[in-house]
Amino acid sequence: MTIIGSVTESGPLEPDVLGGPRMWFLVLSRQRAARISPNVPHIVISITDPGTREAALADSPLRMGVLRLQFWDASEHDNYADVPSEEHAAAIVDFVRRHLSDADLIVTQCEAGISRSSGVAAALSRWLNGHDEEFFQRYIPNRLIYRLIRRALGDDAVMLPRL
Repeated sequence: MTIIGSVTESGPLEPDVLGGPRMWFLVLSRQRAARISPNVPHIVISITDPGTREAALADSPLRMGVLRLQFWDASEHDNYADVPSEEHAAAIVDFVRRHLSDADLIVTQCEAGISRSSGVAAALSRWLNGHDEEFFQRYIPNRLIYRLIRRALGDDAVMLPRL
């Protein structure tokens, strides 16, 4: 199955599509989210820094929905406002549950496409596919949003891979 169909001046874009078999994931930065248009029914979870403009998303007739959130790439030990919260996690879980039967792919996007978006994708992949190791091998998942999503799904006994 071909998932990516966007082309730029330099040729085809081929980001890593991870996950499966029940759900596939694409982890993107703000810049790549504006240029990549999946060729399958998908939803987008877009995370930006507080106070910044919404991320531009490539046009796609196959996008089934977008959830836009703002929080910092922070840990539970950071003592400032706008860190990942239980409310963010609940919104992500509710959004995915609403679109689960419609989507073949979940696009997670944050500013750099390294931490927040991969933390969300890893937690959702653990839930939907039963595995998340590839996200911890390829990215640096934000462990706070990962843990909060897992907790929102009713899994308090989260075993995180060692770094």
